[in-house]
Amino acid sequence: MPPYNRSAGRDVYIFDARDRNTSIGGLILTAGVTNANLYAMIEIFVIFNGEYILRNESDIAIEKDDSMLLPGNYYIDSPCKYFFDIFFSN
Repeated sequence: MPPYNRSAGRDVYIFDARDRNTSIGGLILTAGVTNANLYAMIEIFVIFNGEYILRNESDIAIEKDDSMLLPGNYYIDSPCKYFFDIFFSN
């Protein structure tokens, strides 16, 4: 049996800014999810050694606030080294 496609239906995708072609995760956006929620979710499966910021497809910084999250691609941008747990990716 082929593996279950966990990415089916996602409309938010997370990438490492250094590799914009390989998704490391994502979610199906539901009502009420905020930018701050996305930051908190990312911190569950990414280990950071410093500060980071999320950027959208237009390279605009996404604030860690209560604005509603929009569908699209988000890129983790950090000058520090960070790791993501492959168990949770894709």
